[in-house]
Amino acid sequence: MIARWFWREWRSPSLLIVWMALSLAVACVLALGNISDRMEKGLSQQSREFMAGDRALRSSREVPQAWLDEARKTGLKVSEQISFNTMTFAGDTPQLANVKAVDDVYPMYGDLQTSPTGLKPQVGTVLLAPRLMALLNLKTGDTIDVGDATLRIAGEVVQEPDSGFNPFQMAPRLLMNTADVAKTGAVQPGSRVTWRVKFGGTAEQLDAYEKWLLPQLKPEHRWYGLEQDEGALGKSLQRSQQFLLLSALLTLLLAVAAVAVAMGHYCRSRYDLVAILKTLGAGRAQLRKLIVGQWLMVLALAVVTGGVLGLAFEKVLMVLLKPVLPAALPPASGWPWIWAVGAMVVISLLVGLRPYRLLLATQPLRVLRRDAVANVWPLKFYIPLICVVTVLLLAWLMGGSMLLWAVLAGAVVLAFLCGVVGWLLLNVLKRLTLKALPLRLAVNRLLRQPWSTLSQLSAFSLSFMLLAMLLVLRGDLLDRWQQQLPPESPNYFLINIAPEQVAPLKAFLSEHQVIPESFYPIVRARMTQINGQSTEGNPDEALNRELNLTWQQQRPDHNPITAGSWPPKAGEVSVDEGLAERLGLKLGDTVSFMGDTQEFSAKITSLRKVDWESLRPNFFFIFPSGALDGQPQSWLTSFRWQNGNGMLTQLNREFPTISLLDIGAILKQVGQVLEQVSRALEVMVVLVTACGVLLLLAQVQVGMRQRHQELVVYRTLGAGKRLLRTTLWCEFALLGFVSGLVAAIGAETALAVLQTRVFDFPWQADWRLWITLPLCGALLLSLCGGWLGTRLLKGKALFRQFSG
Repeated sequence: MIARWFWREWRSPSLLIVWMALSLAVACVLALGNISDRMEKGLSQQSREFMAGDRALRSSREVPQAWLDEARKTGLKVSEQISFNTMTFAGDTPQLANVKAVDDVYPMYGDLQTSPTGLKPQVGTVLLAPRLMALLNLKTGDTIDVGDATLRIAGEVVQEPDSGFNPFQMAPRLLMNTADVAKTGAVQPGSRVTWRVKFGGTAEQLDAYEKWLLPQLKPEHRWYGLEQDEGALGKSLQRSQQFLLLSALLTLLLAVAAVAVAMGHYCRSRYDLVAILKTLGAGRAQLRKLIVGQWLMVLALAVVTGGVLGLAFEKVLMVLLKPVLPAALPPASGWPWIWAVGAMVVISLLVGLRPYRLLLATQPLRVLRRDAVANVWPLKFYIPLICVVTVLLLAWLMGGSMLLWAVLAGAVVLAFLCGVVGWLLLNVLKRLTLKALPLRLAVNRLLRQPWSTLSQLSAFSLSFMLLAMLLVLRGDLLDRWQQQLPPESPNYFLINIAPEQVAPLKAFLSEHQVIPESFYPIVRARMTQINGQSTEGNPDEALNRELNLTWQQQRPDHNPITAGSWPPKAGEVSVDEGLAERLGLKLGDTVSFMGDTQEFSAKITSLRKVDWESLRPNFFFIFPSGALDGQPQSWLTSFRWQNGNGMLTQLNREFPTISLLDIGAILKQVGQVLEQVSRALEVMVVLVTACGVLLLLAQVQVGMRQRHQELVVYRTLGAGKRLLRTTLWCEFALLGFVSGLVAAIGAETALAVLQTRVFDFPWQADWRLWITLPLCGALLLSLCGGWLGTRLLKGKALFRQFSG
């Protein structure tokens, strides 16, 4: 009997909308849940390869052997590294090299790409970067002098798994074995040496060792994992994940709204049927069995169809994201299915329990009196409860992300605007002298039923707002990166330029029609005091290493001033606002530095927002011209070159001590990531759009029955079909225009929060929203609602209800 009842009711458009909305909710949560679960497992593996370990300890002094013994005792794998700069020689030709000495365990994870392949630094041999080979005119099999040691060149190092990106690396790489470090004699007391220890093991082993180690760390130590990485690629991937989460959130919100509207309409349309069944002797238990059984069948069908759709969307997303994901991702666990089904059940309970409860409580008296409606669970208590539970559910699914609060803030603003702006605009229309009768009838119809009008405005505005947000942000993903790094942005850095080389280098670049960006002087110094108080003991990394300082008269374009004034004058300095926040610095404070030759101080007069992911030269501190003249200095610049290696080889020959850094590959990699994720977001736009359309159809259908009755009355009083048809079109066009206007205000509010607080984009008002949303809203609703409404005017359909 339940199956027959379900099959009979299945033809109801409202029940179809409920099923489709729930299916889309399941599909969205399942697809993104599976991808997130697989990416979390796969990227954790890729992350450890990027670091060549699970955790790392960096120190400016040799790490105590007892710490390493304790790690091995805990069961962790340990790999030691030593990094320093030293002079290398090929015959009488000198060249500064950046040496990384590694042990036999290296790399613990990931691949060391060499030429020939499969090489590792063995005792007595080294691997050289191709540029170092070219500078010294060496080839595989030759020997090279590193300090006091003469070592054989086993091959070239093409790519290290833990190389990272450091625009201030002064020299090309030389990879050697730690057993040969003592032979070089390069590491002496006072030498600038960095010790790194990589640790690998299970999460439990790492946590146990971390608890033992952290209390013993000193200011010169830094314990970190890949989650502390804030490079351009890491930041871009983080933003991409946030975009996917945002699309899931929007889909869920629209699904909740669509199910609420459609479920309420379906149950109201069945009040008369339940009243008749009760009059004919149907008991409460029998009706409960039918209603609950039907509900469970809808949920079961939604799980099946939503699961199939979710797996299909997952396949599509995986294909689109394949170029930026690890080669082989592990299978997802069962949790995404639990989340998807759980979210669907909670949504259906939240929005369907009260309508079904009202349906079950329908009184037999309704057969005689259509105004007899049961009064259970008052809305003034039920709606706040739904809102609280929905927010808690979404916070659990989203992990309390700022995305959620930004979207909800926009929804709250939109709800308020729907009540104020929408009603004011309609009343303004009422006060106007409208000569067109269809328009006058449409406005009166909307104002005559304020609660129905406001509910429709809210639903339409929410749909338009969420769709606009996703489309605008999806475009920003690529646009902001392209604006940040335009096509002509530099792809090469020149580092370690001696002061006397600046003029010849400029002449060389000009001879080859290369226009470099600004030349930045660089001075290395350690920050020692803040307002006369020593920084010793402060754990911040910036205080436990030498910083690269510069001076500039003109502010870098990608460093906007957030406080104070530019340029700094004599005795003043401009500071990165992020560092200032970490160290508690403010305008007027005095900072002191110890350079190679003397100590100097400066007063903070401005704060800058530094874009560290821009792959352009950036500095914590910028001084005025002449402030650092007493310190040893080198220079840095960047330029764009795409015409082959001929000029670059000549540059290396004429300026052998200058380091050339190619960042073109990094720019290409980041651009590829963003492009692929942007394509994947197009799939999510389909999901969000589908839910938005369902909400529109559900809300339009709600008023159709009442409009049917009104059209019968108008027709009986002599109104022609043309007048009624035009009235319907005007009514829905007005609803769409007002909804679009309100949605534009709500979308701008949410976008301002999202762009500035979540995605770290500069926000500016988008005038396109204020034009396209009202116009598209009016056009879409007039086509959708007007077409459905005019079907009521065809033939004898108009009088069926009246004559029945």
